Amino acid sequence: MGDHMRIQMAGPYGIGRVPGTARRTVLLTGASGVVGRALLPRLRDFDVICLVHRSPVCGPNVTTVPGDIARPMFGLAERAYAELAARVDAVIHCAAVTDFNRAGDSLEATNITGTEHVTAFAAAAAAKTVLYHVSTAFVHTTAVGDRGRTAAGYAASKAAAEQVVRSSGVPHVILRPSVVIGDSGTGEIAAFQGLHQVVAGLFAGIVPMIPFDPSWPVDFVPADVVADSIARLVENRVSEGEFWISAGEAALSLAEGVAVVVEFARGLGVHIDMPRFVPPDMFDRLIGPVFLDALPEKIRRNILRMLEFFTIYLQSGQIKPSSLDQLAALGARPLPDQRESLRNSVRYWAAQNGYAQADTERAA
Repeated sequence: MGDHMRIQMAGPYGIGRVPGTARRTVLLTGASGVVGRALLPRLRDFDVICLVHRSPVCGPNVTTVPGDIARPMFGLAERAYAELAARVDAVIHCAAVTDFNRAGDSLEATNITGTEHVTAFAAAAAAKTVLYHVSTAFVHTTAVGDRGRTAAGYAASKAAAEQVVRSSGVPHVILRPSVVIGDSGTGEIAAFQGLHQVVAGLFAGIVPMIPFDPSWPVDFVPADVVADSIARLVENRVSEGEFWISAGEAALSLAEGVAVVVEFARGLGVHIDMPRFVPPDMFDRLIGPVFLDALPEKIRRNILRMLEFFTIYLQSGQIKPSSLDQLAALGARPLPDQRESLRNSVRYWAAQNGYAQADTERAA
C-alpha cells in the first residue's frame, strides 16, 4: 500500500521514462496465457518476439523463439541467446504457473527460478531495457486455516518472484492484476479460470450456500483492460513503479456478482436459486462437515475448489488498491461497467459450454 501511495503522489510522468520514437522490439513470455493472448493484438506497434515453450502463437508482427524460462539462458545456445538479447529493448514477463494445485516443484521452477532467468536476460539485453513483470494483486494472500493453503503457496511464489525483480538491479515495473476475466466486450478469454469454475457451479445448481459475507468485494478486471494498461506503460517507456490493475473501490460486492450470474442463467432458461450466504465460521464449524460429507465425490471436489477460490480472492472484505486512474493519465482505457463485463464473460463461457442454443432461441 505504501508503494502504491508513493507512486500516486509522484504522478505518471514523474516516473523514469526514456525518450525515443523508433519501432521497438519486445520479448514476451507467457504469450499463450490469459494475459499474453490479450496482449498480443494490443502490441501491434511493436515487433514482438514470443518465447514459446509449448503452445504456438502467431500474429503479423510476431516472431517466435522456442525456449523455456525454467532453464538457464532459456535453454538457448550461447550465440542465439546473445543475438536475442541484442534485439530486445523491453521484456514483458507474463509466464507463470497459476494452477494452485500444481504438483511438484513447478511453482518454484517457473515462478521464481524462471523469473531469475528473465531478469538475467533483461540485464544482458540492450542498454536501458526495462522489465515489465506481471505479478498478481493477491501477492500478499495468506491461508485461512486449512482452506487456502495451496493458493497461499502460489501467492508466496509470486511474492518471491517480485523480490527477485526488485533485487535484480535492472530497470523494472511491477504490475499486479486482480482476477482476470474475459474481454469486456466479447467475454473471450484464452482459458477458463477460477471465476468460471464458480459460474459453472452456479449454473449446475451445486452451490446452495456461500460461506462468505455478501458485502465483501470480489475484484476482477477484463483481460483487455489489463492488456491495455500494460501496453500503455511500455508505450510510454515507464521504467519504474508498481501498479495495481484492479477494480478497487469499483469492485462489485459478492452478492452483486452472484446476482449477475443467477439472473443471466435464468435468462437462458436455466433455473437456479440464489445461493444463501452464511457466516464463514458457522459453515466451517456446523454446516460444512455435514453438508460436504453427504455429497458425491465429484461435486464435493468442485465445491472445495470454489471455496478455495473465494477464500483467496475475497480476503475478508479487503478493498484492493487500484492504479487505474493513474494509468488513465497515460492514456489507458477506464474500467468498463463491471456488471456488463461480467455478463459478457458469463455469456462467452455459456456459449462455449452448450448454452448458446438456449440463448439463440430466447433471442428469436
